[in-house]
Amino acid sequence: MKSISPLGLLLAGTLLAGQAHALTDFSGADLIVSVEGNGVEDATAGAYTDNQAAPLSLFEFSNIGTTSATYVGSLVLPQTSVGGDYAISGEYGSSSEGILQLTGNGEYLTIMGYGVNAAAFNANPTAYGTLTTDPSKSTALGQSGSLTGQGYTAVPRVVALISQNGTVNTTTALYNIYNGNNPRSVYSTNGTTFYVSGQGNSPDATGGVFYAKLGATSATPVTGLDTSGKTSAQDTRVVEVYDGQLYVSADSKEGSGSNRDFIGTLGAAGSLPTGLANGGNGPTMLTGFGNSGGTGKETITAATTNGVNKAGETINLSPEQFFFANANTLYVADSGDPKNNSATTSLGDGGLQKWEDIKGTWTLEYTLSSGLDLVPNSDTDGTSGLFALTGKVVGGEVELFATSYTLGDTDPSYLYGITDALDATTPAAGEKFTLLATAPVDSNFKGVSFAPVPEPWTWTLMVGGVGMVGAASRRRRLKSGIPLAV
Repeated sequence: MKSISPLGLLLAGTLLAGQAHALTDFSGADLIVSVEGNGVEDATAGAYTDNQAAPLSLFEFSNIGTTSATYVGSLVLPQTSVGGDYAISGEYGSSSEGILQLTGNGEYLTIMGYGVNAAAFNANPTAYGTLTTDPSKSTALGQSGSLTGQGYTAVPRVVALISQNGTVNTTTALYNIYNGNNPRSVYSTNGTTFYVSGQGNSPDATGGVFYAKLGATSATPVTGLDTSGKTSAQDTRVVEVYDGQLYVSADSKEGSGSNRDFIGTLGAAGSLPTGLANGGNGPTMLTGFGNSGGTGKETITAATTNGVNKAGETINLSPEQFFFANANTLYVADSGDPKNNSATTSLGDGGLQKWEDIKGTWTLEYTLSSGLDLVPNSDTDGTSGLFALTGKVVGGEVELFATSYTLGDTDPSYLYGITDALDATTPAAGEKFTLLATAPVDSNFKGVSFAPVPEPWTWTLMVGGVGMVGAASRRRRLKSGIPLAV
């Protein structure tokens, strides 16, 4: 018999009680975008400034391929702790958090934030350890303390698990990780265990990839003290699982001699780690994804230039989120703003990179950037590359959706779409990104994912007639702009 998840049990109770608000709230064909800040569609003003705590919202867009997207409605994640569930906030202006992902079974969305009410934090940030962890940024939520027993109110890094019906579970509140810094991403295969990724306050042991279970308050290190001197934890970016292998992206120079810009593996394929992987030496770089030193140096060609750099220059990569179209084809959102400077130019290769595994070595085939209006990372404002990425294979084509990476913390941010031929080794003539949506004033677009689907048993109940009224009610609420119930 199939086990029922904690969220499934909650949903079952509300379904049997006939409560319409607990029924279908996302359409599986739609796009979901995570938003930090004001999070109100068509807003003309907002209340948040750079580095302040702000609510996390999810915007739903109904899309036609990669050519258009229409705003449907929004869901504001909880700002109040109730029972075992924590409030969850983001840091408005953060350039590296807010990644949104589907679980491996497609039934939930996952995102990480801070376990605090935004208004309470902004009223007195120093109560949450900001001066202790980084006196230079005493108002920044990312610099809040997560360590217990330190004389301040510790802020846990919280995992939000969102079901297809809009139910939000924030019972996983992890202390003593990402102290004074950002939780960046979380991946789960089925909603019961999680891999989380982020940055600590070097030198300490709170950064990198950790493993945790649903409802936990502590996490187990997976990367460990993986800097070259074994003195601190390296920071990592987007963590995900493909075909039974755990992957993570890194763009960092934290820890002396530990510079790295690559995508790497943790543990062995088919055996996901639940503790320290790779002997505590950090991720193993994909062969060919950068130079032998792991600092991600790549010599640009005519095919891989992005309109900002030029052929012949050697740049550092800066990978953020990535999407495997198949075992040999990898699309990478590159920010264009690398943390390392070991190359001959400080320019990056921002945009959407297509990598192919050719006889065991990953090779950069081309970079897609037309339509992004990229600026060099030497500028102070504008879009230098891409941040979040998701996609799906439709026949022989790959439909890809990405959010922008901006140089200014509160610059306008965007959602883009593009279609690429799966087997192409050069871009099609005229291939370019389509601007699908712009974040509202005082808001940042962060992650992007497809909507979750119901658990199979839930879908059966809904088809049986229980869900029809709820589905109609949901569409009325969304289209009227009323946030979904949580």
